Amino acid sequence: MNIEIAEDIEMEWIKPKFTKNQINKAGEIIIKDDPNIGELLSAYEIVDNWRLCHSYPINTFQSTLRTKLKKIDKSSFLVSQRIKRMPSIISKLKRFPKMQMARMQDLGGL
Repeated sequence: MNIEIAEDIEMEWIKPKFTKNQINKAGEIIIKDDPNIGELLSAYEIVDNWRLCHSYPINTFQSTLRTKLKKIDKSSFLVSQRIKRMPSIISKLKRFPKMQMARMQDLGGL
């Protein structure tokens, strides 16, 4: 079997599909005690899109950081990245009820 591997694959980054107002409203819905299931599913889609939109800038920054660290020492550094998981987002919104989803500052970490 002959398998060709594309060397120039471009990753499709997630782009925001919703307004900040929609994102904030979705954040309010996902922490409701008894949300309508339709509303909840829509809210999860909106929050998940917003969360994943942070992948590109985090990836870009970690790539730049790795390049700079390799110039200092090729083996002494470990760089990792993460996008905040949905349960953590919900927990934070419940702990800080005045927080707006679109203004949450730690959706990604490096």
